[in-house]
Amino acid sequence: MKVSELSRRSQVPLPTIKFYIREGLLPAGTRTGKNQADYTEEHLERLELIRALRDEAGLSVAAIGRALTAADSSEDFIEAAIDAIERPSGPRVDEKSPEFRTARDAVMSIARAQGWEVAPESAALRDAARALTVITRSFYADAATEAVLAPYAEAASLIARHEIPDGWRPSEAPNAALRYAVLGTVLLEPLILAIRRMAHVARSREVSQAASVPAKRRATE
Repeated sequence: MKVSELSRRSQVPLPTIKFYIREGLLPAGTRTGKNQADYTEEHLERLELIRALRDEAGLSVAAIGRALTAADSSEDFIEAAIDAIERPSGPRVDEKSPEFRTARDAVMSIARAQGWEVAPESAALRDAARALTVITRSFYADAATEAVLAPYAEAASLIARHEIPDGWRPSEAPNAALRYAVLGTVLLEPLILAIRRMAHVARSREVSQAASVPAKRRATE
């Protein structure tokens, strides 16, 4: 299809499409003449992905560009795209410190125990180690033990098995897979955290009510 048809079908203005191509968010079309190029259904899918990440996930054009550029340049394009999504940096952590290395080793150990393949340069590994470093120095000192980390890893495995079915084949429909993985990561993480807070409140009430029953019994004896 010509770029005018791509613009019409995607409902993305022509100047915006050209901007996306210049910024590397959208691959250029196949040249058919000096000022002409053909575009495919994959271009249309990519434009739909960009719009979803911008409008539904609220990502900036720069953030979308980083994620898609990383995906386009890596064989493991899903991991590359997710790793490129910026997260809040949180408290300062010296990644050359012994505390960070200890936390990183602990996260890698629990990942291996779960059977996960985690690349040493993984952004998720780094983020987990940074978070664990802060927890260890600010919350409780034994946070790096397997007993503390294991329940969280098991819960994460359960979520991953639920979200990614056995028959998932991202290479067969890369744009659809990117939309599912990246958009799902951005939108579902706040939901998971909010549900966790709800569960904490419910659990604290449950424990408090259970503890109050014996106290009431003792008071009436």
